[in-house]
Amino acid sequence: MTQLSGIQKLLKSFSYAIEGMMHTLNTQRNMRIHFGVAFLAMILALFLDLSKTEIILLFFSIVLVVAAELFNTAIEAVVDLVTRDYHPLAKTAKDVAAAAVLLTAGHAVIVGFFVFADKIVPLHLRHWDATGGMAVYVAFIPLGLLVLLLISWRAYLRFKRNHT
Repeated sequence: MTQLSGIQKLLKSFSYAIEGMMHTLNTQRNMRIHFGVAFLAMILALFLDLSKTEIILLFFSIVLVVAAELFNTAIEAVVDLVTRDYHPLAKTAKDVAAAAVLLTAGHAVIVGFFVFADKIVPLHLRHWDATGGMAVYVAFIPLGLLVLLLISWRAYLRFKRNHT
């Protein structure tokens, strides 16, 4: 039996990581969607005049979404390994992992909007010029608050229904 060298072990661990990525790409439709959108975003980044900060934010967002989807797939696999029967905790684990993916994907959409919007369709409406075009960006704040309030309200109603 031959022992692997340190470099061989490192290369083997990279191989396992690539296998995990390939498994997720082959079995998870959402990962293929994330990769497709990431590919388009990177193609756009090649042709638009992005700052170093914008490129970093773009790559950070892509990695965040892909990592969340990988964790989601891992959690689903472990839950399925432990039980095939319905169990509320299994459902909770899967739902929470899916929520993490949704949150990171929403973050990526917002980052993509901020990075690409002005470069693709420059906003030159007169009443926005006084604010430096910030009105459209500031609109994300109440939209984000609305989403948080709706989710919180739905969670409150479910909690109330389950505890009465």
